[in-house]
Formats: sequence, structure tokens, C-alpha cells
Amino acid sequence: MATTDQGSEQVRPDYGCWLRGTLIFLAVLVVARFVLEIAGVSPAITRFVSSSAGVFLAAIYLGAVAPLRRVTKFVQLILPAVAVSAWTVGWVILATLVSGVFRLERSHFAGKADYGNWGHLGYHVLEHVVEIGVVAIVVIVLMAIPFFLRYWPVTVGPGALLGALVVVRYWVEAMGLEPWRAAAWSSTVAVLLCGFYLGGICPYLGRCAPKHLLAPALVLGWMWRLWVFIATVVSALLPFYKTHFFDPTKGRVAVRLAQFLGGSVVEGFIAGLIVWGIAVWIARATRPAAT
Repeated sequence: MATTDQGSEQVRPDYGCWLRGTLIFLAVLVVARFVLEIAGVSPAITRFVSSSAGVFLAAIYLGAVAPLRRVTKFVQLILPAVAVSAWTVGWVILATLVSGVFRLERSHFAGKADYGNWGHLGYHVLEHVVEIGVVAIVVIVLMAIPFFLRYWPVTVGPGALLGALVVVRYWVEAMGLEPWRAAAWSSTVAVLLCGFYLGGICPYLGRCAPKHLLAPALVLGWMWRLWVFIATVVSALLPFYKTHFFDPTKGRVAVRLAQFLGGSVVEGFIAGLIVWGIAVWIARATRPAAT
């Protein structure tokens, strides 16, 4: 009986250790933005301290490290995703109530229509409650992508990094950062650097042959295009955010998205081959000399 209990303990997910740091990080984001706004910091700065972008970055991180916390099934991601969403939105609701009740005009969390109008403030809070479900769905999707990369462990870190870069670039563009500044967060450059990573780490994995590097390289190429496609779909669904990923004002949204998806499959394959070539080159250059 003791052996059975010990075995079940070994496979049980360590949710506390897995989620604790992320929940603290998200709470700090909301509180930091609230405090900065009340202190009079310009909205041009405080808008980048966003829990909206933070929760998506947190989702990618959680999906990447999930196997390290004994999370091995997709269904085990669902409840944590809802918890992360509810926790984040809960802090936003708290900031909204405080701003509305005390008429904190510097805070963006509550508008002037909320001041002294309990019905309007309550409706504002209800809108945030509805957001919990929407955010939870997005969090599950973003967690699942790096989580499924565990079948190719060498791709987990680079794949998560590519996703984080796409999220950051989308958000800074949506917040109105100049295109030449936003381009510094280019995932195109990052996917090429993945080839150097693969080639450099393979000696420690004992798999330096070109055939061993092909599958991870192709996975990263398609992973890059998948992250970009997700950002493209979000740009199409949220036309009030202007990004370079997609311009919905040109019409034929569904057709253009389908064309983009087909092109992404081809582009991902080509990018994967380039990453593979770089990885093979680096692997040969760094291969230990025979003794």
C-alpha cells in the first residue's frame, strides 16, 4: 500500500510549484500598472505594463515547463488555465472597483461613467467576469502548443521563445510603438538562431548526425509559422489593434487567412530546412575531436 501511495505521489502534478511564481508575476503586473497610473506616470509607459500580454506570456511558459512539474496529459492543463485566467481577471476587477469607488481618474481601470453609478460599475465588472472564459480558452491554446513539443524536448525552449517574441511584437505594435522599434522583436531572426542552438547543443545529447537534426529543425520551422499565424488570426479578429501581421480593412478576410495558412506551411518547411542546414554546420564545427 505504501508503494502504491508513493507511486501515485510521483505522478501527481505539482500544481503549487508550477503555478505559484506565475500567479505572483501576474498579480504584480496589475498592481504595478495601477500604482504607476495613480502616481501620474504617462499612459504611453504604463500601457506596456499589461496583464493582457503578461497572461499570454505566462501561458507559454507554463506549457513549456509543465512536464517538469509532472503534468503529462492535456486535460491537466484545463483547470490551471481557468485558474490563471480567473486570478488575473480577479486582480483587474479589484483594481476596477477601487478606481470606481474612490474616483481615481488617473487609473484606466474605471471610466468616468463608473463614478457614483453602481449599475454601470457593476456592468463593467460583469464584462470582466465574462472575459474569464475567453481568456481561459486562449491560455489553454497557448499552453498546449509548447506542451506538445515535449515529444521533441530539444525544441521546447526555442519554440517557447519564438512564441514569446511573437506575442511581444504583436503587443508593442498594438500599443502604437513605431514599426522600426517593434521590428527589434523579430521572430524571423530568432528562428535562424534556433539553428545555432540545435547545432550547439546536439553534442550534449549524443545526436549530431544530420538525420537526427532534421525533425527538430522542421518542427521549429513550422512552430514559427504557427505562432505567426495565431497572431495573424488575432489581428483579423481585433481590427482596432493595428499590427503588421494582418490588415482586415483590405477585405476577403477568410480567403486571405486561408491563403496565409497554406503559405505558412510551405514557409515553415523552407525555414526548417534552413535551420537544419545551420544546425548541421554548427554541429560539425563544434564536434569534439576524436582521441
